[in-house]
Amino acid sequence: MENDKKLSINTPTAIIVAGFIIMLGILITNGGGSGLSKNKTESNKDKTLSEQVGVKKADFDACVSGTDKTALQAKITASVESAMKALKPEERGTPYAIVIGKNGSKSEIKGAYPIDQVKKTISEVASGKVTAPYKGEVVLSEEGDHVYGDANAPVVVIEYSDLECPYCKAFQTTMKQVVDESNGQVAWMYRHWPIHAGSMDKLVASECVAKLKGNDAFWKYIELVFGLMDPKPTPPASNL
Repeated sequence: MENDKKLSINTPTAIIVAGFIIMLGILITNGGGSGLSKNKTESNKDKTLSEQVGVKKADFDACVSGTDKTALQAKITASVESAMKALKPEERGTPYAIVIGKNGSKSEIKGAYPIDQVKKTISEVASGKVTAPYKGEVVLSEEGDHVYGDANAPVVVIEYSDLECPYCKAFQTTMKQVVDESNGQVAWMYRHWPIHAGSMDKLVASECVAKLKGNDAFWKYIELVFGLMDPKPTPPASNL
C-alpha cells in the first residue's frame, strides 16, 4: 500500500516534470532553428547574388569592368548565326535548343516546350528517328560552354538562352528536371543569346562567376537570377 500510495503521488509530478522538460527542449530547438534561419536569411539579404555563390565582390567587380563586351557579343553572334542558320529571322527566339545524339541524330526545340515534349524529342534523337530534324550548323563544343550533367552523356541539349527571358526561366526548370531524371543519359549545355534589354549585364556577371568560381557556381548563379525575375523586379546590375 505504501508503494502504491507513493506511486499515486509521484506519477502526476513525474508527468509534469517530463512535460516541462520536453517543452523546454522544443522551445530551445525551435528558437535556435528560427534564429539560425533568420540569421542566414538576413545574411543572404545583405549579399549580392555573386557573393551568395561564393565570389568576392572585389574580384567580381574587377572581372566585370575588365570584360570586353564587344568581343563577347561578337563571339555570341557568330555562334548563334551558325546554330540558327536554317531559321528565318522571325523564327528565331529564346529559348532555342538543339538536341544532339552521339549516334549523329539531331533535332531542335523552338521555345519552352513542356517536359513531356522535351523528353519525346530526346527519345527520338536517342533512337535515331526524329520528326523535326535540325538543319543548322551548330558547333558542338565552344570555349566557355557551361554543362549541367555528364558531358559524355549519349544525348546533349545545347540551349541558347537569355537571362531576361521568362520563357527561358521556365525551360531552365524543365531541363534541370530532365537531366536529373535521365540517369546520366542527358547533358545540358548553356549558351548565351542576349536579345532582351539589360540581359548583357547579367550575361557578363554570370560569366565572371563562372570564371572566378567554376561551373557549379555558374548554374547556381543563373538560378538565382531567374528566381528574381518573378514576382520580384529585375535587380539592377550593381546587385548582380
